[in-house]
Amino acid sequence: MPNSAVTEDILRTRTSTVVIRDPQLQKRAQHARAQLRSIPLFDELGVDTIVHADVYDNDFKLTDYTHRSSEDLLNTVDDVEFPLVHITTQQGIEEHGEEELVHELLKRSAEEQKRYILVTDTTSPRLPTYIQKPGRSLVDDYDVAVRDYETLSTQYLEDHVDSALPASQTRNLHYHRASEHHKQHDAPADTLENIFDYTRAPSGSPVWESLYYFIEHDLENVLDDYSERIREALRSWTERGETQDVANQMLDALRVCEFEKAQLEAYQQTNPGLR
Repeated sequence: MPNSAVTEDILRTRTSTVVIRDPQLQKRAQHARAQLRSIPLFDELGVDTIVHADVYDNDFKLTDYTHRSSEDLLNTVDDVEFPLVHITTQQGIEEHGEEELVHELLKRSAEEQKRYILVTDTTSPRLPTYIQKPGRSLVDDYDVAVRDYETLSTQYLEDHVDSALPASQTRNLHYHRASEHHKQHDAPADTLENIFDYTRAPSGSPVWESLYYFIEHDLENVLDDYSERIREALRSWTERGETQDVANQMLDALRVCEFEKAQLEAYQQTNPGLR
């Protein structure tokens, strides 16, 4: 169960509903990047139920979480349990049918005093059907706290993570935890390309988790599309940089292990000097 006291300390509010602006959500297009980058931070805070549209789901999870489709949830909104994170945009609210869902989750959060974190592309999301006065947003009509993901993640990294990656390169906590682990084991830790060098990655590094995911959940697509498939999967979690290089390194490791889980386990436990 999530530690509510820790979550309140990080978010710096006891208010049940929190709006967090993430500028990576400004584009909903097919080639947008890092729409899911905030999920590892909330997972670390103990919130692993994530609501988002299917357009963000590329069948790959850098961090494991429980996905509830916003398209399907409206009919069962009373059954979903808090705390939860809802990732959407103003366009998603107005043009893709998420306005009523946001409204219902806001009401439940206020009535039950349970944590609802709305991650969106603005600090003042509008609900045109329910708040018709021009210029007013849900921040004006509901008791909510407003935060900025870049500020929040910067502070969290400074206070709780010993990473060699600059925040300017990525604000995805999963990558920073991998960098931290590599630093502790004197392994390359300062770039994504170095962190995903499986010939030198420590056996306990989080970067191995992605390889197991592809083998267990997505192997058919990987075999069909090779590195392009992996690269596209990484884009949903990675702001910038050459994800093709990372994808190639992941594919190289999968090939060494012949796409077999048992061989991957043995390769992972091999001393990096002998890989």
